[in-house]
Amino acid sequence: MKNAWIIRALVIAALAILVGWLAYSTQWVEVEVDDGAHGLAATDEHYSLRQVLQSTGATLELRTALEPLPPANATLLLQSSLWNIFPERDARLQAWVANGGRLVVTGQQMRDGDLRWIPLSFYTPTKRRAAPGVSHSGNVAPAPDTAASAVDERDDEDDIPATRKKPPIADNGKTLARLLDPKHPWRDCSDFEEISTPTEPAFEPDRVYRGCTVTGALRPAREAVPTWQLTGVRGTLAMRIPLGRGSVTGVSAAPVLDNRGLLQGDNALIAMAILQAAPGRAVWIVEDEAREPLLGWLWHDARAPFLLGLAAIALALWRLMVRFGPREAVPPRARRSMGEQVRGTGQFIAGLAPEALHAATKKAFEDGARKRVEAWSDLTDPERVLALADALAPHFTLDKAALLSSLNVGGGATQVQILAAIAVLEQARRALLRAPATPVIS
Repeated sequence: MKNAWIIRALVIAALAILVGWLAYSTQWVEVEVDDGAHGLAATDEHYSLRQVLQSTGATLELRTALEPLPPANATLLLQSSLWNIFPERDARLQAWVANGGRLVVTGQQMRDGDLRWIPLSFYTPTKRRAAPGVSHSGNVAPAPDTAASAVDERDDEDDIPATRKKPPIADNGKTLARLLDPKHPWRDCSDFEEISTPTEPAFEPDRVYRGCTVTGALRPAREAVPTWQLTGVRGTLAMRIPLGRGSVTGVSAAPVLDNRGLLQGDNALIAMAILQAAPGRAVWIVEDEAREPLLGWLWHDARAPFLLGLAAIALALWRLMVRFGPREAVPPRARRSMGEQVRGTGQFIAGLAPEALHAATKKAFEDGARKRVEAWSDLTDPERVLALADALAPHFTLDKAALLSSLNVGGGATQVQILAAIAVLEQARRALLRAPATPVIS
């Protein structure tokens, strides 16, 4: 019994040592695991923005072209890189803003040389060493000489004022991991506030927004006075300039509007302030240009020519296919009779050279007439026709005038006249052959 208690004590001591070693050697860390988007949020990247706008009474419409322009008093966010492929669009957009439209642009459009009529300047300032005892405030716009020295393009990190220290080296790995994380690209947040004068606050005055986004350098141009400006220690995030009856809001970087980024910090409030969401206001986002595919356009707008073209192509391909036999029945091989050969040759000569056929017919006629009329060669044509008519009178009546004109067809006769003369001569020759033999007339 005593040995059993000793064994139990040893087991309990071993378990206590094991539990203590595990507690000393391990570390418990909370890890956030994303479950991914579900439902409409999985297919619509602007689902969160649509819901937030609906809560304010505004509506969201995604467009892939700038025709037609939004209605008056609407907000238009340009996210297309090809919005100005037609030259008249810039003038139409300027007139729309002057008539009360609210335009939102980013630094990408301005850096491409477009929208020169907008009094905003997007630039990347160079780092400058601060003088001793001088502090920089994120609420003050950069000086003009600083803007003039902005000649090189840098990342958004270069926009940090010189008095702000960079994160320590030990944090570089975490910063890189956040940038490479596809689900949370904007985890590096900072505070932004609205300048009280002369701007108009989007919500309550003196509000500080926690923005999880990148910023850049943005300032008014051509002595324009902004009515709203959102600035932090990193730089200016957004600025609104009145233009005619409308306004232009410049955003130094593309605003965070996707489903995940919009829910980080106060990004939703910042997006509503940039888009000027209000009850009954339409918000348009123009993305990259998109047109109907060529085949779809042909089917909807040119269906009949399209089908005829396809049928012609199909017939052409069918004619080029390999055949297993001739296209039509081959006539049987047979020798042509002498009559068919003569008639075919005569038809060929009649169509090609009727004068030659007339000369051959006249020679054949005269060879037969010499046997009926004596001294045929010494007689004239009228005498020959008269003598031949007397020789054939009992059995055949000749048309003396027609026969005489057929013997003397002129060179200016037409093909029809020559063929008619040939027919008369051939009839007379056959009459000579059918007539009974009689003594030659002397």
